Amino acid sequence: MTKEPPYPNFYKLINQTDAQMQRLGWTELQGREFLQKTYGVRSRFQLTEDELDNFLLYLQLTDDP
Repeated sequence: MTKEPPYPNFYKLINQTDAQMQRLGWTELQGREFLQKTYGVRSRFQLTEDELDNFLLYLQLTDDP
């Protein structure tokens, strides 16, 4: 049984953040540390839709390393 996503565009946002993290050369550890520091969670799956959208925007506005 597949778990339903918490909101309709959840997987789209996850895929977009994946692409942005890859563009920036972020490791999984770097992403987790940022989420912990900024949102108090260790996984994007724990973010609300607004938080995940804000995380994506942050990544998009961050310059290449």
